[in-house]
Formats: sequence, structure tokens, C-alpha cells
Amino acid sequence: MSDLIIKTNKLTKKFGSKRVVNHVDLQVKRGEIYGFLGPNGAGKTTTIRMLLGLARPTKGSIQIFGEDIKKDKISILKKVGSLVEYPSYYGHLTAYENLEAVRILLDAPKSRIDEVLSIVRLTKDAKRPVKGFSLGMKQRLGIATALLGNPELLILDEPTNGLDPSGIIEIRELIKSMPKEHGITIVVSSHLLSEIDQMATQVGIISKGHMIFQDSISKLRERASSKIKITVNEGESAWKMLLSHGITSDLAQQSIYLENGSDEKVAKVVKSLVDNEYSIYRVEEEKKSLEEIFLELTGKEGGL
Repeated sequence: MSDLIIKTNKLTKKFGSKRVVNHVDLQVKRGEIYGFLGPNGAGKTTTIRMLLGLARPTKGSIQIFGEDIKKDKISILKKVGSLVEYPSYYGHLTAYENLEAVRILLDAPKSRIDEVLSIVRLTKDAKRPVKGFSLGMKQRLGIATALLGNPELLILDEPTNGLDPSGIIEIRELIKSMPKEHGITIVVSSHLLSEIDQMATQVGIISKGHMIFQDSISKLRERASSKIKITVNEGESAWKMLLSHGITSDLAQQSIYLENGSDEKVAKVVKSLVDNEYSIYRVEEEKKSLEEIFLELTGKEGGL
């Protein structure tokens, strides 16, 4: 059995002459939380709609569980749960009654309702009308609905959108628990890198319809080159002195910057500065944040 739950090949979607998704090769491994990241309008939701059979690709192929979605759409989607945009519900019905309506359509066992309510921690609120739920509770009910069919794959499109901080934490912790506790592979899209960073094991970044990065979060962090910043009393003079000793560095705002400085190089620079009677106020490492890397990759598009 392939380790890949989702595999797309040159997946493309055009609206008129505009390509909103352009030759995307998506690879999602079994048991992962795959963070699908990109600015608003980058093509995330269109890609997800194609994965769920809600939109037809202009070009390219989609394989889920090793099967072609064009040929085996019904059998594939029986094993997929999804929450795209905001969940729909009947406000005057209770959480249990809303789930019962969907359970009948899915022909799932009645016991499954209590199971999914427990997973999303809504058991105590099962008999309450949904119109009285907070937005976070409604999102959890939406995830419970997506879980009713006991899916192997769960696809969530911006599940924390519009939530307050406590609601975001609730959904985040719920998502993180599901692969280990329930064996579910998850694809979660977001325009917030900080959210994906705290949930995902793998990440794919899409920008203007193109997949521009796909690997582990740790690999994304490796793209951040660190610098050593040395703050001294006379920056320009110290910089010139180091240059005369064959030590190259950058000068910015009266501070000296060493690119990827080893411990030996830093020690040599500090010794030279001290020997030449410069006052060293601070030596520190500066590293790009994930947000800075994301903005560089996506051409400083919005969404953060």
C-alpha cells in the first residue's frame, strides 16, 4: 500500500483565461497533519474543492487512497470527511439532532453520534439548540459532522477563521489529537503561518496558484539563515578595522553583522574588537522568523 493518501499530478484549474491553480503536485502522507498554506486568493480553496470532487480540474490528475477520483469518486469520498468554509446547521435543532439528520443520509450507526460528540468535546452540550452555540462550538460541531462517516482522511478549510483565541486553541488541540488517537490523516488549510506551525507535521505553500514549497516544518525553518549581530560603540570604525584584518562583515545601524558565523569566527572578531579597544555592548544571533520566510516565498502577499 502506498504511503501517500493524496497525490496530485500537474493539477490545474482555469476560470476563463486565468489559472487559479497551476500544475500543483500535492503529496500527503498517511498519518500526517498537512498544512496547506498560502495568502488569501492563492488557490487553496479551489484546490480543496477539486480534491473533494466539488470542482472539475482543467488539467492534471488526483489520486486519493491510490484511486483516481475521476473513476472512483463515490468510493473515495465515503472515506473522506470535510469542512469547507463555515459549517451549515439547523439552529433550532440540538447538536444531537443536527448530527442525526446527517447520520441518516450517511447510513452510519447511531452509536457514532455519541462517539463524534465525545471526540469534539460537545457531549455536555448535545441537547442544546445550536443557535446558542459560540462560533468555536459551531466549528467543533462541523468537525463532528465531518467525522460521522468514520473517515480516514479529514480535509479542513480555514477551520480557525473568525474564532477568538480560546476557540483557536480548542480547534488546534482537537486537530493535533486526531492522527494519534483516531488514525486520521488531516489536510488543514490556512493563511496563518503561526497556526500551521503549531499544528502541522508537513507543509505545502501555494502562491498565485503555484506550489512553491512542500516539505516538513523543520525543512522550512532551515531556510532561515542566521546572522550574528555585534553592537559596538563605533560601528563604522570597527567595521573598517575588521576589514583591514581580512574579516568581512556587514554594517547596519552602527552594528556589525556576520553571516553564518561559526563560534571560532565570532571569537576571533570579538578578540580583534577588544584588542583594538572597542566597547562591545551585545553579541546576539538574529534568525528570520517563519513569517519572514513565508513573506519572502510568497512575494510579500497579504494574509498574515
